[in-house]
This record gives sequence, C-alpha cells and structure tokens, in this order.
Amino acid sequence: MGDKNSLLLAVLAAATLALAAGAQAAGTLTGQVGVQLTISTGCTVGNGTSTGGTNQWGTLNFGNYADLTSVINGTVFGANGTGAVTITCSTGLTPTLSLNGGLAATGGLRTMTSSGNSIPYRLYSDTARTTEIAINTPITLTTGTTAQNIPIYGRVLPADQTSTTPAAGTYNDTVVATLSW
Repeated sequence: MGDKNSLLLAVLAAATLALAAGAQAAGTLTGQVGVQLTISTGCTVGNGTSTGGTNQWGTLNFGNYADLTSVINGTVFGANGTGAVTITCSTGLTPTLSLNGGLAATGGLRTMTSSGNSIPYRLYSDTARTTEIAINTPITLTTGTTAQNIPIYGRVLPADQTSTTPAAGTYNDTVVATLSW
C-alpha cells in the first residue's frame, strides 16, 4: 500500500509541476514613475553628522567631577569634537533655533539622568551664559551666506540640584534642536 501512495503522490506532483511550467503571463504593462528633488532657499548645518537617519548636531560634555558644589560650564562641539556646529542660510532668511526639554525636563529645567538619579542643567545662547534658552522657545540667529556658529552653551548650577553629591555614574540627556527659517 505504501508503493501505491508514493506512486500517486509522484503523479500528482508531476502534474502540478507541468501546470505551473506551462502557465504563461497573459500580458505585461509598463509605466513610468516620476522622481523629483527641488533645491531652494534654506539653511544647512555644518560640522554635524547623520547616524541611522538622525541628524547629530553636536555634543555637550560637561566633563568629570566629584560633586556639584561649583558651577560647571560646557560648550556644544560638532562632529570633529573641537569646533562649533555651524549654519549657513540663503540670503534674506531669518533662521530661528528651538531646543526641546530633552528626555526628562522638570520644572522648566532640562535634566540629565542616570539610574533614576538626575542632574538639572541650563542651556544658553551666549558665552557669558546670561541669555538662557527656554524650552521650546525660538531664538533668532544671525546668519548670511557665511557659516555662523550655532550658539549653545551649558551650565550646571549648584542651586538647581537636590543634592550636590549625586550618585556616581554617567548622566545623559538628548535635546532635539529644530532649525526653522
């Protein structure tokens, strides 16, 4: 009985293959797909990178400290690690830069976190750190056809901390920057 079943399966398989091999396309249809890219006035960012479809516009690294009893300053550097991130815009545009609250903003302060611990910090648009960049509030940038530095400066203040001796660890945050014109 096993030989009859095997023979029957072989005949069915051969018939199926013959039908599939004999099938022909009934017709074809061709068409065109238009592809377009328009370059117009706008702004570009220099000294940044792109990773996995996300633009990386610099790093603010405050460094290594044992505690937060002193004011700690930092400056955003671009992809080369030493120079500023820059913008260049077409003539006649007035660009603005907005920075969101990051991943863990609290009470109007951006906050770096590590294992449930937090360190609040502030961002400024001037080297003297007197003009704070409020969360989601655009600042106007001056630019032209020459690359200009994007002004982002950071500061950790002892008065903003719930503890000036936080737990050891690497504290991080990610702030989304939006350049508009």
